[in-house]
Amino acid sequence: MNPPIIHREDAVKVRQAYATAGKRVGFTSGVFDIVHPGHVEYLRAARELVDVLFVGVNSDLSVRANKGPTRPINSERDRAEVLLGLSSVDHVFIFDERNNNTNIELLRPDVYIKAGDYSEERLSSKKIVESYGGSVALVPFREGSSTTGVVAKIKAALVTQEGHEVSYDFRPAVFLDRDGTINEHIEYLSEPARFIPIPGAYAAIKRLQDLGYRIVVVTNQPGIGLGYFRREDLFAVNREMMRQGTEYGCAFDKIYYCPHSKADACACRKPGTYFIKLAERELNIDLANSVIIGDMTSDVECGVQSGLRTVLVRTGRGGDDKMFKVAPTHIAADLAGAAEWIAAQPKVAAREGGASVVKSTAHDAHFLAAATSLADNLGREYATIFGSVLGGATLIEQRTSTDGSPSIVADSLDLIRKASHRGLALSKKLEALARAEERPSATRSLESCVKAVIELVSSHHGDECQIELICPEDVEVEVADFTVVQMLLELCENALEAMRALPERFIVFHVERLELDSEASALELKPGSYARVSIVDHGDGLEEPRERDGLVSLSAARVKEYGRGLGLSMLMAKSVMKQHGGTVAVASRLQAGTNISLYFPVSHKS
Repeated sequence: MNPPIIHREDAVKVRQAYATAGKRVGFTSGVFDIVHPGHVEYLRAARELVDVLFVGVNSDLSVRANKGPTRPINSERDRAEVLLGLSSVDHVFIFDERNNNTNIELLRPDVYIKAGDYSEERLSSKKIVESYGGSVALVPFREGSSTTGVVAKIKAALVTQEGHEVSYDFRPAVFLDRDGTINEHIEYLSEPARFIPIPGAYAAIKRLQDLGYRIVVVTNQPGIGLGYFRREDLFAVNREMMRQGTEYGCAFDKIYYCPHSKADACACRKPGTYFIKLAERELNIDLANSVIIGDMTSDVECGVQSGLRTVLVRTGRGGDDKMFKVAPTHIAADLAGAAEWIAAQPKVAAREGGASVVKSTAHDAHFLAAATSLADNLGREYATIFGSVLGGATLIEQRTSTDGSPSIVADSLDLIRKASHRGLALSKKLEALARAEERPSATRSLESCVKAVIELVSSHHGDECQIELICPEDVEVEVADFTVVQMLLELCENALEAMRALPERFIVFHVERLELDSEASALELKPGSYARVSIVDHGDGLEEPRERDGLVSLSAARVKEYGRGLGLSMLMAKSVMKQHGGTVAVASRLQAGTNISLYFPVSHKS
């Protein structure tokens, strides 16, 4: 069994041990985005030249710098894990640089191996290899094999006969609970043979499908989190559900499942709206005309929070769970009755001749919603762009002020700032226009938001990092749930970036409630009750937090003497916290780490 992904510094130590043992060490590198037979042949041939083969994988950051914002397709960790599964590869590490000079200077391989589409004259690192007595080897690469070619084939497969890429038209959806709504309720159902559809369920789904609705299943499956069954068991039951539905002509657009127990307090478990929002983005869903159907009050509450019409069916639990005090839009005996009611409702998309037809009043609303979304996205993009420009101007000023900035530089910086401030003002107007009828924020548990972030980070980085949550007392605040989770996620990812060079990466989240009086004015807050979420890392740190107009540029934050790991995430945090009536404070010391504290006004309901 191959060893896990290692840090470059550890790779150097391992390489030295091989040298002591008299082993001939080779090194090669690449993106390896979608591993294909050309990669496998190349690595096998490279391994035959040496006793031990180290492979460097370009980080996501360096791939984007080289190949543009749409690459890589797979994350750096996933790409590295795939390579470790090949018998020809002994060790894998991830690196940020755009060339291999640093890798070679540190690793000093006996043989530096590159694909045959290079020439030795083009290798800037050849002189480095030869300076310590190493050699360069070129290995032929199979013609016609490339990740770019694979991606092109995938795109071609997504093209219809008319030559247009497949896209989702703007349509409403019916969000269906599974157990107790589509099939008979069986506690912790994990065996396909025990899947029994409720009479009339599939006919109802087919009717809704013919009315122009997308069919989306959203189901809580806590049995996975509790260890009663595996995800594979869930997939087997879902396959049986789809197999039986096919006999009636039913097609499910998407199946979302939450594997967590109630104790996990995750963001995706109903009545949480995470999957509803995700479906809206992924499937281009018209939420204003969408419906959710389920047999529990948590289904109804999920619909209420998402702005959907809601139907409670009397099958399964029949609403007897009484977890939430809700008033569904309609109560039906079963899924067939729900479909009957939905079919009679106005302003619902109807399928005629294979096209989706919507009444003009609904069409106007859809157009307004699309225009609003566009304005909101433009506002956010402009804010990010001009915020980065302002941060860059600050960096230039810092770099030139020590030597006496020439007047032409000072004048140019002044022009940059004025233009950027005008751009930021425009972005605020666009955002204000888009949010004229913005949905109100909901009361959220900060502990659950942080746990959602920890789970997302852990699923991506695995054992590469340790994250601890300290929460003596949970606090509820009025927030837009997805925005805050995304903000915390970005700050957490940046904290990990600040610790990339360390053998162990450790982050602490601290959630606490505070009463601010005299401290409030220093933070530019009103006196009162606040919840503070602190994100603490032990990375490079900052010599001192360098901010201007509340913005920190990505470039300035990544300069070695100022530390790494803030960047545009701070811009995002400043903007989000200001919207929620709070603020951000940064405490940092060079080589000691950074503490970013977010102050939220406590909800009056808390």
